[in-house]
Amino acid sequence: MERYELPDGWRWVSVRIVADSIQYGFTAKSSEQFNGPLYLRITDIQNGKVNWDSVPRCEISDDDLEKYRLASGDIVFARSGATAGKSYLLKDPPLSVFASYLIRVRTNNQVLPEYLAAFFKSKDYWDQVITRGNAQPNANAQVLGAVTFPLPPLPEQHRIVKKIESLFAEARTARAALERAEPLLRKFRRAVLSAAFRGALTERDANDESASMLLERIRAERIKKWQDDLRAKGKDATKVKFVEAEPPNTRDLGNLPKGWEWVNTAMLAADEPHSFTDGPFGSNLKTEDYVNKGVRVIRLQNLGVSQFKDKDKAYISEEKYQTLRKHETIAGDVIIAALGDPLGRTCIVPEGIGTAIVKADCIRLRVNSELALNKYVMLALNTVEHFRRAEAAAHGVGRVRANFSDVKAFVVPLAPLAEQQRIVERIESLFAQAEQIEHAVEIARRRAEKVEQAILARAFRGEL
Repeated sequence: MERYELPDGWRWVSVRIVADSIQYGFTAKSSEQFNGPLYLRITDIQNGKVNWDSVPRCEISDDDLEKYRLASGDIVFARSGATAGKSYLLKDPPLSVFASYLIRVRTNNQVLPEYLAAFFKSKDYWDQVITRGNAQPNANAQVLGAVTFPLPPLPEQHRIVKKIESLFAEARTARAALERAEPLLRKFRRAVLSAAFRGALTERDANDESASMLLERIRAERIKKWQDDLRAKGKDATKVKFVEAEPPNTRDLGNLPKGWEWVNTAMLAADEPHSFTDGPFGSNLKTEDYVNKGVRVIRLQNLGVSQFKDKDKAYISEEKYQTLRKHETIAGDVIIAALGDPLGRTCIVPEGIGTAIVKADCIRLRVNSELALNKYVMLALNTVEHFRRAEAAAHGVGRVRANFSDVKAFVVPLAPLAEQQRIVERIESLFAQAEQIEHAVEIARRRAEKVEQAILARAFRGEL
C-alpha cells in the first residue's frame, strides 16, 4: 500500500504499536454437551454477525479461560479458509473464548477498537494482507502486526467512527431494500406461471380450435395411420386393440378455462418410437463408461427450473452410444427430473448440444408439435402446483424419486395451440421485465459496495 499525506496531527502506525496483544486462539474440542464457555469458531461468524445461540461450548481450565476470554472491543480474524483475513468486532459478548483458527487483536488506549475495526474493512487493509501473485489473504499474527494505518488523535477517531456508522447505516438500509428484491422477483415468477396456467394472462379466442377438438382430431389421425399400417402388413385392424395413453383422473385437479383440457405427459408424446423414455439404469451405464470426449450425457445436475445447466459435462464413446440409442435426445426435447429438488423440474435441451443421451432419472419427452409447444409444456411443468403434485406422487423416504410411470402421469393444463403461443409469449415478456429489474438491482448492489469503500477511503484520509 502506498502511503499518502495525512492531515496535521495524524501519523502512520502499525497494528503492533496500538495492540496490547495479537494472539492465536485456544485449541479444544467443542460440543453442546460441555458446560464450559462458548467456543467461537471461524464458521460461527457469518455475514458480519454471530448467532451466539448456535455456538458450541468447550472445556477449559481457569488459567486458560483468563487468557483466551473474549471481551468487548476485541477484534478477531479468520486465519484460513474462504474467509481468511476477515475480521469481527466483539460487542458485549457472553462468556466465551476463541478457537485456534482465529487471531485476536486487543488494542491499547491509543486507538478506538471501532476505528481500527473500520480500517480492517477497507481496501487499504486488504491490499496489505493479500500477497502479490496470490489472491488468498495471508492472515497470521506477523502479517496483521505489520499492517499500517493512519492514526488520528482520539477525539478525531470518535468523530470519524460516528460518521462512518451513520453513513453505513444509510448504506445498509439501501442494501436491505435491494436484497428484498430477489425473493420478490422469485415470487413474481411463480405467480406469473400460476396465473398463466389457469388462463389468467390471456383472453380466449372463439376462432381457436379447442383442446378437446384438437385431441380428438389427432387421436383420429393416429387411429387411421395405425389401421393403414396394419392393413399394409395384411392384418385385420378389427382384431387388434389400439393402445393409447389413458387420460388423467381430473377429480381433484380443479376447473380450467373454456376450451382447455387436462392431459398427462404421456398424451403429449410425439407419435414415433421412444418419444418418451427414461435414461439407462444400473449396469447399462457405469462409471467406467465415461470418457473425456464423445457423445454428451445429460445428467440431473444439468437440469434446472426452465434452465439447462451446461457446465457439468459428461461423455460416453460413440460405441457405447450405439448400445443406448433409445435414450438419445436432441435439441428441443423436454427433460424432466425424476429426482432432486424440486422434483419434476423441467428444461429444454438447447441448440448446439449435438448427439446426446439422457442418464437415469432424466426423463426425455419429445412433444407432439401438433398438440403442444415444447416451451409451453416445460413452463407448465415448472409451476409450484406441478411441483406439489410431483412430490405427492413420488416414492421413497428422505430422497424421494418419481418413477417413469409417475412422470408419464404428470398432468398439464392443455390450452388451444394458438393460445399456448400467446401464453408463452406473455410469460417470456413478463420474465424479461423481471430480468431487467434483476440486472438493475445487481448494478445498484455493486454501487452500494463501492459506496462503502469510498466512505472508508475518505474516512482514513481525514476527508469525512
